[in-house]
Amino acid sequence: MMNRLGRSSAGVGHIRSESTPSNDDEEMNSPNGGLTHNAALADDYTSAASIGGTARSEKKSKKKRKRGKSSNSKADDGISNEGISRSHIHTGMTADFGSKKHKKSVLSPLHLKGMFINERTNLPVYQHSADIVHLISNNDVVLVVAETGSGKSTQIPAYVHESGLLKISAKAAAANVSSHLPKQKYGRTICVTQPRRVAAITLAKRVSEEMKCIPGTIVGHRVRFDDTTDVKGHNTTKIIYATDGMLLREAISDPLLKRYGMIALDEAHERSLQTDVLFGVVKRAMAARKREPERHKEIENVQLKDDADETLYFEKDEEILIRMKETAVALGLPPLRVCVMSATLDVDTFRSFFPGSSMIKIPGRQYPVQVVHSDQIYEDYIDAALNTVINIHKNTPDGDGSDVLVFLTGQDEIEDLASLLKRHLEDLKNDNSVDQNVKGDVVQNIKGIGTSINSGCSMITNGVLICVLYASLPPEQQMLAFRPKPKGCSRKVILATNIAETSVTLDGIRYVVDCGKHKSREYKSSTGMESLVVSDISKAQAAQRMGRAGRVSEGICLRLYTKESYDLLAETTVPEILRVNLAQVVLQLKSMGIHDPRSFSFLTPPSADSIRKSFEVLAALGAIDESMDLTDYGKEMSQLPLDPIYANLLLQSSKFECVSEILTVVAMLSAENIFYHPGRGGDDQGGLAARGAAAHRRFASYEGDLPTLLNVYNAWRKEASYTRTGNLRKTKQKISKGKSSSALLSHGDWCTQNFINGRALTRAHDVRSQLSDLCSRLGMDIHSSCSSEMTTFYRCICAGLFLQVASRLPNSSQLQVKKNSRYNGAETIPSRGHYKTKIGGTIVSVHPSSTLFGRNPAPKCVVYTDLVHTTRMYIRGTTQIREEWLNG
Repeated sequence: MMNRLGRSSAGVGHIRSESTPSNDDEEMNSPNGGLTHNAALADDYTSAASIGGTARSEKKSKKKRKRGKSSNSKADDGISNEGISRSHIHTGMTADFGSKKHKKSVLSPLHLKGMFINERTNLPVYQHSADIVHLISNNDVVLVVAETGSGKSTQIPAYVHESGLLKISAKAAAANVSSHLPKQKYGRTICVTQPRRVAAITLAKRVSEEMKCIPGTIVGHRVRFDDTTDVKGHNTTKIIYATDGMLLREAISDPLLKRYGMIALDEAHERSLQTDVLFGVVKRAMAARKREPERHKEIENVQLKDDADETLYFEKDEEILIRMKETAVALGLPPLRVCVMSATLDVDTFRSFFPGSSMIKIPGRQYPVQVVHSDQIYEDYIDAALNTVINIHKNTPDGDGSDVLVFLTGQDEIEDLASLLKRHLEDLKNDNSVDQNVKGDVVQNIKGIGTSINSGCSMITNGVLICVLYASLPPEQQMLAFRPKPKGCSRKVILATNIAETSVTLDGIRYVVDCGKHKSREYKSSTGMESLVVSDISKAQAAQRMGRAGRVSEGICLRLYTKESYDLLAETTVPEILRVNLAQVVLQLKSMGIHDPRSFSFLTPPSADSIRKSFEVLAALGAIDESMDLTDYGKEMSQLPLDPIYANLLLQSSKFECVSEILTVVAMLSAENIFYHPGRGGDDQGGLAARGAAAHRRFASYEGDLPTLLNVYNAWRKEASYTRTGNLRKTKQKISKGKSSSALLSHGDWCTQNFINGRALTRAHDVRSQLSDLCSRLGMDIHSSCSSEMTTFYRCICAGLFLQVASRLPNSSQLQVKKNSRYNGAETIPSRGHYKTKIGGTIVSVHPSSTLFGRNPAPKCVVYTDLVHTTRMYIRGTTQIREEWLNG
């Protein structure tokens, strides 16, 4: 069922106009030419360098500077009194600090405060810190291209914050606010968006440490169901690391993004669905807040109603933008600065989307990486990865800078390989014949990529730490991959999904093992079906994976696919917006007041057919009416941070009076991988697989997976209640140390005995609590329960998931399906026929992880939560329903 070591030797290049030929070694000769080393120019830049605290005499000469300031250096946004000059930086310029001609940046690096000063000043981005702040202060949009590990994600937001730039800009804009409006501190916060939770959390933690602040005070993170910001009061956090989806949700109620003075869109090259939409939302807010003197004079005296800065909705999108501009001027909002950051960026695409943007390129500190391709194609790349990791550890020196990173497609594969590695390490732990001081060419010492391992191979086992890293892993477990190796550990092996490609920096990696695959969502608008598929990565992804091996020393990238296979890969990954269901995106845009999503400024516009299919889904759910306007029901759906299908399910529960049960089911679905399957990958010492299967059967419902999840959660909560009653004193002592009662139980004997993932249950409990709060705000009775009347529960499931229904095919063949040992320990179980989806007519089978798999007789009709494509098309999260329920 469900590097911080080493200093960049690169210096400053030049500022190049858009029309200049792209020869990085040529200087510009135009009047707006490149930055040159001359006294006059250096003097003009002194004020910018002093922002970070280098020139403290700035305060003493403030009055003198105000009296004698030249009009030429006055910035358009009113911040020139603080000495930030834009006279030598022009729109559309490119600063390339990768040129070999120059060795130093024009501006002196900023003076840093806080912790880890040596590490921060050794980052490649530091040498250009003042230049970066200068560009951001004088341009609406700045594109920053810098390798992973350069420090862009942690340092650039800190530079801007410590410079005081946003505070200065906000004060200047607020001076023009109409006297009848209360003074508000708008535009003083920096938001850094990330495509993944783990990146937002780890980056916020690191920057908090560097700035010597408690997480949630100056720096915090905001991800789905986990918000650590503003612990000291409203708008007190000044640097927020958030997932792009969270900022999108904020834009629903505040399309002007009033709180923020700068938004840094990080990892822009990944082109996730939410990131692509966010580009358009931020561009819209930036346009509305752009200072236009002639327009400003025209509307500066606009009188706002009390709710004028709330939801802005008009029939025409043009009217909405006009109203947003009027609101921005009346509230005194400063310009919104945008910084697009990435390791690899399609510059032409982003320059076209953000006309007049400036760009700065900063070199990384990549060491040479040797790439070795397999000489054969492996059907089982898990086994090939196992053999390769064992060969690396057996034939290469361990110690610092010798860690291994393995890329796989998902949690199941990662846990399988982790189990296999553990088994092989234990089998070989008594053989100490390995020479740990192996010398020579490391590639020659690796006896083949993916080749079989002889049973007599030697291995040191106690010194190897196996870490796993994937999106649904609880944050505290994710952090194990980032921490230094513990005492007595000589090598770390990290098994990760593509989460480790660019979003995070893993120190100490020398060897990368790349399976060449990833898991992604694919949507066929012709059938209306979206599925999760394993497919080939792109060449761009392969390059990113290879680069993980060259952060601290020369590295080796071992690809488990042939050179011929690599040559056939696509150059770049298809943007997610072109291959997924857009119903949630359309709902979000409609809730922001965008009447026609087809007119929205997408970085890459989706097909008209995809938009049309999304309208059809939302119309079927009752979210939009015949005029394509958002209904009251659709507005309620938009308030829930869920896919429209599950938002509908949750809202339907109020009608069926089973809100409590559906809250639990939706929360459990969000947690993923509730069940722990021992004996994965054939590692079944002590019959754990059979014991685990027996434990899981105690919760299994004859009706399917969703009631099974409900059974698990209710049993866990019942045990939690008993634990609190019977062990009150012990519980209170542990709670006083900062642990919740549910967190206590998740680590207890109950989860262990029942082979349940306790941390996943704790996460589900937290998600349920926050969904409960949202439902309460919508006026729902969160305590309504169907109790023992489970038919009501199943009818609600049917009403909520009616778009995801499959019916059993008559007289379908009884296939014998080879069953993975991770599921119940069985070798073969008959699959009770095939099913056909109601929408799309796709032929599918029940997934082996489902409680309905192999049931005899097979249900005639089921709903499902996921469509998965591996060796065949499977449906997961299946629950039996009656066909007549679909008609009423």
